[in-house]
Amino acid sequence: MQDQDVIQLSQYRGAPAVTVLVSTHRTFPDNKQDSINLKNLVTAAEKQLYELYDKREVWPVLEKIKELENNVDHRYNLDSLVLYASENFSKLYNLPVATTDRIIIGKRFEIRPLLKALQQAVHYYVISVSRKKIRLLEATNDALIREVKNDDFPFENTTYYTTDPMKLQHDSVVDDLIKEYFNVADKRFKKYYHEQALPVILMGDTKMLAYYQEQMDIKNIVIATVPGSYDDTVDHEIPRILAPVITDVLAKRQEAALVAIREALSQQRLLVDLSDIFRAAADGSADTLYVESNYFQPGTIHDGIITLHPQEEAYNGDLSYDVLLPIIEIILSKGGKVMFMEPGTLNEFQGIALTTRF
Repeated sequence: MQDQDVIQLSQYRGAPAVTVLVSTHRTFPDNKQDSINLKNLVTAAEKQLYELYDKREVWPVLEKIKELENNVDHRYNLDSLVLYASENFSKLYNLPVATTDRIIIGKRFEIRPLLKALQQAVHYYVISVSRKKIRLLEATNDALIREVKNDDFPFENTTYYTTDPMKLQHDSVVDDLIKEYFNVADKRFKKYYHEQALPVILMGDTKMLAYYQEQMDIKNIVIATVPGSYDDTVDHEIPRILAPVITDVLAKRQEAALVAIREALSQQRLLVDLSDIFRAAADGSADTLYVESNYFQPGTIHDGIITLHPQEEAYNGDLSYDVLLPIIEIILSKGGKVMFMEPGTLNEFQGIALTTRF
């Protein structure tokens, strides 16, 4: 999933547009109930569609929903599924973020689960370092994408060592050989980094990690270091070991966002009124919209004017009455960013704030 997917979905208009959110489970036997849960939600969506629309409008949408349902392999579920379907479009996403079972039928799709998934995904390289072997892996959060296994990696040290008893007595000689080994490994790694620039997590003995970072030509790309020996750790176990590290990385993102908000406030680049936020989005001056993950404001936008409705006003699942979604759509389409914050972190701004470019 890429940012472009979110933008494409946010720009869709047409009824009926159906979003089905399903909470799922990663492991057996819990995931056995996921197919039943999905089937029940699809049945409920079918019932709602027939209540809201003519059957000739419903049939092509239902066909796409059921095709998506049949293509789900629940053995590989993560934390949620999102099904999108309309007359001429369908898409399924398997997401590593929790959700509440829900059906939304209206004129647009519910894109917030995708935005949250993008923000909670840490895509990174792992370099496992030791004086004997260097491994390169690619992962997202706690899921392995691949371990590089070719002529470059794993890079075993068959050259950069000595067995000379006299040289072994001199730490500087041994250290220089290790540093040379690491320098060659870094040259190999740079090829992958230039193809896809991702942050790096280093794993290995503390002394070796310090040596390796000294030899890295590209600075400031290491987001965490993890001490230990991982030469023989099974590849798919490494991202799981790193789960607490990823949690910390995500927490630091939230902290950095709060710092950015404070800086914007001191520079008079912070907007908190919804009408002001909407105008900034429309004129292209919006930089980043920060919004609490549970934020919802019913309302309508007509001729550029926002009319807010009471929070308790029911909107019957039609996202046309959620003023946040059109604002998000405009910001994304003009190159701005949207970041969801933990509930309560933006209390003093009533749950939403926008930093402007100038």
